[in-house]
Amino acid sequence: MHRLLRRFGPALAIVALGLAAGYAAPRVPTWLRPAYTEGDYRAHFQGHAEPVLLYGTASCRYCKAARAYFQARRIPFADLDVQQDPEQQRRLQSLGEGQAVPVVLIGRRMIVGYQPEAFEAALAQLPP
Repeated sequence: MHRLLRRFGPALAIVALGLAAGYAAPRVPTWLRPAYTEGDYRAHFQGHAEPVLLYGTASCRYCKAARAYFQARRIPFADLDVQQDPEQQRRLQSLGEGQAVPVVLIGRRMIVGYQPEAFEAALAQLPP
């Protein structure tokens, strides 16, 4: 066994390193992106009494997870379907995120994707 490990160990280490690099490389931009973008999103909240806006689609699993997150915590949110409502799609595009969903607006923060920690931090920043 020791002889096999000595003979094939370096090759196995190189393969493992290559697999790890192949896994990590496409994810690095996501890891380096900040959890949220801060801005003035008041125009998006006009006509909505809820403190949270969720731009999403019915079929997106991350949108479903974000909805479940807010529902479980009894946080009122406006669920804006960008697939069914062209006006909501236009408003989403005005945020500069293209077709990425979910996009969650909480106060002055825009959070792209399902990021519970970022949701918590943004909710904590809302006035009581």
